[in-house]
Amino acid sequence: MKTIMKKMVMLKEQIERFLHHPYLLQHISTRQVDEDRILLSLSILEDARISSEEVEHYIIPMMLVQIALDTHDEVTNSLPCCENDELKTRQLVVLAGDLYSGLYYDYLAKLNQIPIIRLFAEAIKEINEHKLRLYQRDIERIETLFHSVGVIESSLICKLSEHCSSPLWSKFAYYYLLLKRLHNEKEKFMNLGSSTIFEQMATILFQKTKIMTKEQKHYLLHICNRYIDHCKKELLNMKLDLNDLLQTRISELIGNFSVIAKKTVEEG
Repeated sequence: MKTIMKKMVMLKEQIERFLHHPYLLQHISTRQVDEDRILLSLSILEDARISSEEVEHYIIPMMLVQIALDTHDEVTNSLPCCENDELKTRQLVVLAGDLYSGLYYDYLAKLNQIPIIRLFAEAIKEINEHKLRLYQRDIERIETLFHSVGVIESSLICKLSEHCSSPLWSKFAYYYLLLKRLHNEKEKFMNLGSSTIFEQMATILFQKTKIMTKEQKHYLLHICNRYIDHCKKELLNMKLDLNDLLQTRISELIGNFSVIAKKTVEEG
């Protein structure tokens, strides 16, 4: 566990150095580096016996482009603004996303890693197609909604898994990152009264309702909980040799999911 933790810390520090920009830091919030994505991709690449140097060449650009996509989402998902300060912040967030995207291409171009650019370009295309469906509210089924969310969250790592001929890791990453996103969306909905995914669910289920009733909100939570449990069951069903750190993180993410359920799955 100590070895993989050291590698994670090293990779995170390298990524944070790319993200450091004094002027941007004065005006927009610090970009968060998702340690779960580093852990997942590191586990996949080590399982495929990729060398340490090559691991960096995959993970650093993948994280840069993921942060670029997430940064642009902040503008897309935010409310319109009128104040000069708010407009300036929005413009800087857009420019920050463009900067991180440029750093991604620059990193791989300097290494002459055109195949990796092609690999992640497929994922970026897939992510943007599913995001467009969400923004246009062009989804009519709850199942389709959650699938789109899963693709948006996991496509970059899934392409990495496919590149390493590891389809089981791809499935694992899909459900792992979907579960994490659903937990976050549920927490936002419960604390703030709204979230991107819950708004989409309400649009699908309660098309003519402008203000949700208490019962409708409870029903949305019920649906979300069902999908959370589904993700947990899928993860418990996987026969992967997980490293200790990832196993610990899975236990934290699954939380209080019944130990009896896991035992039943294993015996079944």
